[in-house]
Amino acid sequence: MFKILLAVRVVHHGVVQCGYSRELELPFVPTVGMRFEQGTSTTLWETTTQEELDPAIERVIYDLDEDIFVCLFTIPLQLAASFWQDLPKRNDGIVCGVMQYFRHMPIRK
Repeated sequence: MFKILLAVRVVHHGVVQCGYSRELELPFVPTVGMRFEQGTSTTLWETTTQEELDPAIERVIYDLDEDIFVCLFTIPLQLAASFWQDLPKRNDGIVCGVMQYFRHMPIRK
Protein backbone atom coordinates (compact mmCIF):
# COMPACT_ATOMS: atom_id res chain seq x y z
CA MET A 1 0.00 0.00 0.00
CA PHE A 2 1.11 3.53 -0.79
CA LYS A 3 0.47 6.60 1.35
CA ILE A 4 -1.37 9.20 -0.75
CA LEU A 5 -2.33 12.77 0.10
CA LEU A 6 -5.04 14.37 -2.00
CA ALA A 7 -4.51 18.14 -1.91
CA VAL A 8 -7.09 20.55 -3.33
CA ARG A 9 -6.91 24.30 -3.74
CA VAL A 10 -9.94 26.41 -4.57
CA VAL A 11 -9.06 29.23 -6.96
CA HIS A 12 -11.69 31.84 -7.80
CA HIS A 13 -10.87 34.85 -10.02
CA GLY A 14 -7.15 34.12 -9.74
CA VAL A 15 -7.12 34.04 -5.93
CA VAL A 16 -6.73 30.98 -3.69
CA GLN A 17 -9.87 30.93 -1.53
CA CYS A 18 -9.29 27.82 0.57
CA GLY A 19 -8.01 24.28 0.45
CA TYR A 20 -8.83 20.70 1.39
CA SER A 21 -6.91 17.50 1.94
CA ARG A 22 -7.40 13.82 2.63
CA GLU A 23 -4.78 11.17 3.34
CA LEU A 24 -5.40 7.65 2.01
CA GLU A 25 -3.63 4.35 1.50
CA LEU A 26 -3.99 2.91 -1.98
CA PRO A 27 -2.58 -0.23 -3.65
CA PHE A 28 -1.26 1.89 -6.56
CA VAL A 29 0.32 5.29 -7.24
CA PRO A 30 -2.12 7.69 -8.93
CA THR A 31 -1.07 9.39 -12.17
CA VAL A 32 -1.64 12.80 -13.77
CA GLY A 33 -5.06 12.94 -15.42
CA MET A 34 -6.61 10.32 -13.13
CA ARG A 35 -9.96 11.13 -11.53
CA PHE A 36 -11.35 9.98 -8.18
CA GLU A 37 -14.99 9.10 -7.45
CA GLN A 38 -16.72 7.83 -4.31
CA GLY A 39 -19.29 5.31 -5.49
CA THR A 40 -22.87 6.16 -6.33
CA SER A 41 -24.47 7.20 -3.04
CA THR A 42 -22.23 10.17 -2.27
CA THR A 43 -19.81 12.37 -4.11
CA LEU A 44 -16.55 13.77 -2.90
CA TRP A 45 -16.67 16.55 -5.50
CA GLU A 46 -20.04 18.11 -4.60
CA THR A 47 -19.76 21.87 -4.09
CA THR A 48 -21.54 24.11 -1.61
CA THR A 49 -23.78 25.18 -4.53
CA GLN A 50 -24.75 21.52 -5.19
CA GLU A 51 -22.75 21.34 -8.42
CA GLU A 52 -20.62 18.27 -9.03
CA LEU A 53 -17.07 18.75 -10.27
CA ASP A 54 -14.91 16.21 -12.08
CA PRO A 55 -11.31 17.40 -11.62
CA ALA A 56 -8.30 15.41 -12.77
CA ILE A 57 -4.99 15.16 -10.95
CA GLU A 58 -2.81 18.01 -12.20
CA ARG A 59 0.46 16.90 -10.69
CA VAL A 60 1.82 14.03 -8.58
CA ILE A 61 4.68 14.78 -6.21
CA TYR A 62 6.63 12.46 -3.95
CA ASP A 63 7.56 14.09 -0.64
CA LEU A 64 10.80 12.45 0.51
CA ASP A 65 10.57 13.88 4.03
CA GLU A 66 7.02 12.69 4.64
CA ASP A 67 7.29 9.46 2.57
CA ILE A 68 4.02 10.20 0.78
CA PHE A 69 2.74 10.73 -2.77
CA VAL A 70 0.82 14.00 -3.14
CA CYS A 71 -1.88 14.45 -5.79
CA LEU A 72 -2.68 18.09 -6.60
CA PHE A 73 -6.07 19.36 -7.79
CA THR A 74 -7.32 22.89 -8.51
CA ILE A 75 -11.05 23.58 -8.51
CA PRO A 76 -13.19 26.76 -8.87
CA LEU A 77 -15.75 26.20 -6.07
CA GLN A 78 -15.74 25.21 -2.39
CA LEU A 79 -16.57 21.61 -1.55
CA ALA A 80 -19.40 20.41 0.69
CA ALA A 81 -18.54 16.70 1.05
CA SER A 82 -17.55 15.51 4.53
CA PHE A 83 -14.81 13.40 2.90
CA TRP A 84 -12.44 16.39 3.00
CA GLN A 85 -10.49 18.04 5.80
CA ASP A 86 -10.55 21.84 5.54
CA LEU A 87 -7.14 23.48 5.53
CA PRO A 88 -6.60 26.39 7.90
CA LYS A 89 -7.14 29.72 6.14
CA ARG A 90 -4.26 32.17 6.24
CA ASN A 91 -4.43 35.76 5.07
CA ASP A 92 -0.78 36.68 5.63
CA GLY A 93 0.54 35.27 2.35
CA ILE A 94 2.68 32.62 4.02
CA VAL A 95 2.67 29.27 2.27
CA CYS A 96 2.40 26.49 4.82
CA GLY A 97 1.26 22.94 5.33
CA VAL A 98 -0.42 21.19 2.44
CA MET A 99 -0.60 24.36 0.34
CA GLN A 100 3.20 24.37 0.06
CA TYR A 101 2.88 21.62 -2.56
CA PHE A 102 1.27 24.14 -4.93
CA ARG A 103 4.19 26.58 -4.76
CA HIS A 104 5.49 25.61 -8.22
CA MET A 105 2.03 25.63 -9.82
CA PRO A 106 1.01 29.04 -11.13
CA ILE A 107 -2.59 30.13 -10.86
CA ARG A 108 -4.10 30.28 -14.34
CA LYS A 109 -6.56 33.09 -14.91
